[in-house]
Amino acid sequence: MKRIYTLAFVFFSLLTITGISSSCDFSMHEDPEHPLYVTYTISAGSVSFTGPNELLTDIQAWIHNHQVSYDRQVNYSTGEASEFTTTDNEAIKKFEEDYLPKFKAHLQEITAELNKGTYGKSVHVTATFYAYAKRAQGKNGDLKYEHIEYSYP
Repeated sequence: MKRIYTLAFVFFSLLTITGISSSCDFSMHEDPEHPLYVTYTISAGSVSFTGPNELLTDIQAWIHNHQVSYDRQVNYSTGEASEFTTTDNEAIKKFEEDYLPKFKAHLQEITAELNKGTYGKSVHVTATFYAYAKRAQGKNGDLKYEHIEYSYP
């Protein structure tokens, strides 16, 4: 009888070890390669603002609605800036040729609205804005940064 218990215990132990090793996946295969992504953001903000609060709220709403944020697939290993040259240049081009001109054009539209009296009469506005393009991953992620002074009248 003792021999039956010993054989049952050995059999149960072998089943347990087999189950644990297969469920824990102790096989030595490597994980598949996954693509790496980099996040770019192109946006603006205000450094200082003197003028009607409603105007600042409208400008911030425009910035929020027109900011650009996107991911690009990039295979990198060290995170050095040189590994992102192509995608960085692409983001800088979007900043310089698309976003920044639109932002400056919006400031001109604000001047037209101020001339119409939309934000009140005898309004004086002094503001400093910034616009930027940056990469979230890797080193040296600040790609472009520009201050924009605005005053009315």
